[in-house]
Amino acid sequence: MNDDALKDGERITLIVMACALLCLLLSILLGALGALYYLPPLARVAQSLGISLVELRPLHTTFASAWIFMGVTACVIYFLFESDGPTAAEKRRTKAQLICWGLAGLGVLGTLPFGITTGREYLGFSPVISALILVGWILFAVTYFRRVSRGFWTRPVYVYMWSVGILYFIYTFIEGHAYLLPGMQKHPIADMQVQWKSCGTLVAAFNQMVYGSLIFVGTRITGDTRAGHSKASFALFGVGLLNSFTNYAHHTYHLPQSHLIKWIAFVVSMSEIILLVIVFQETTRLMRRKPRTSLEFDTSVHFIELSKYWNACLLTLALLISVPPLNSVIHGTHVVMAHAMGSELAIDSYILFAVFAFLLSRIFPKRETVRNSINSQEVRRTVRVLNAALIGLVLWLLIRGLAVGITRYLDLREPAWLDQFPYVFAVLGIAVGAYLLRLIFCWAPLFVDPEKYKRWT
Repeated sequence: MNDDALKDGERITLIVMACALLCLLLSILLGALGALYYLPPLARVAQSLGISLVELRPLHTTFASAWIFMGVTACVIYFLFESDGPTAAEKRRTKAQLICWGLAGLGVLGTLPFGITTGREYLGFSPVISALILVGWILFAVTYFRRVSRGFWTRPVYVYMWSVGILYFIYTFIEGHAYLLPGMQKHPIADMQVQWKSCGTLVAAFNQMVYGSLIFVGTRITGDTRAGHSKASFALFGVGLLNSFTNYAHHTYHLPQSHLIKWIAFVVSMSEIILLVIVFQETTRLMRRKPRTSLEFDTSVHFIELSKYWNACLLTLALLISVPPLNSVIHGTHVVMAHAMGSELAIDSYILFAVFAFLLSRIFPKRETVRNSINSQEVRRTVRVLNAALIGLVLWLLIRGLAVGITRYLDLREPAWLDQFPYVFAVLGIAVGAYLLRLIFCWAPLFVDPEKYKRWT
């Protein structure tokens, strides 16, 4: 095989990356429709067309979650097939895995808009669709563990993070379907406890995989393996693993449970975020020492830097809203939405964009491609405006949420200026979505005609 040809591992990686970006694209479009629904005149038009926010929201959250999971899967697959391409059996398993997930995505699009739903939070689609998702993950797990099993205990920390993330996803995804057990719905409090526990721990599963991808990219960009074996990285892994079993308590403050459980969840969760800040600092410090070469990773480094600052800000917010008395004031307000949106976009998605920029630079190492497509001036401008719009959106949600929470606590009427919330929210939300789309389209040619950009002549 000559240097101009795509390797099998690279081709599979590009396919999974394209699927992840397609999920992000669908999530953006559905989120934009949801944002427009906040405007009364447009909401009436949407209702007349049979478009309901009740149906848009689960579609948006489903594909937003799929973007995160598919994104980290692309990174893991690149790692697995980087040195040795996939075997014939691995190709068949990976193909079957992607077919299962593709059918599941089509099933979601073909059922939820028509009101065919279980009504569950984040798992509103049919159990048949869940079965397809689960089969895909089991196939992925088989490929992964067969590859990493040899010398497993000497591997870098990101291999352990990916391992835990894969296994924990499978376990918690199954747990989230406990409502199918006979008699479970006769016990609504227990049903809610299990439902929110599984939702919270699903987040912990993809956190492990995202953090592992961050450390993997950091070690590859710098050429320094210390980040993959450092005490801070292994501490993050250990606390993240513990947090996987405790962080659900943040979602169940309103349900009967011991205060000790709440405080354990609070302390462990905050420890994980603090350690993530330390790992960010360690990784970016090593990146700054990396001399510039023809194979540049400017976009990756920039996204990781931005994610580091966002993580520090959201840590402060998380500390505040996780304290039970303060949580009671802001629970159910847009403060929670601001934290969730900031975390998913400015931490998880920014890390994934850093991962994607790195993977594209490795698959398409030609200087012109790296500088004109992956790290182009248009990409840099897009990232700057995207980040500014996201700052405005998160701040506006925080202001709205705090105002509602405080006035509700004081038993006062909401201030009149809050009437402008839907319009500002829609404008800022659409701006974030538009610049996310612009970033996707900047990289789209690499997926449409990869052979052209791979070719050196």
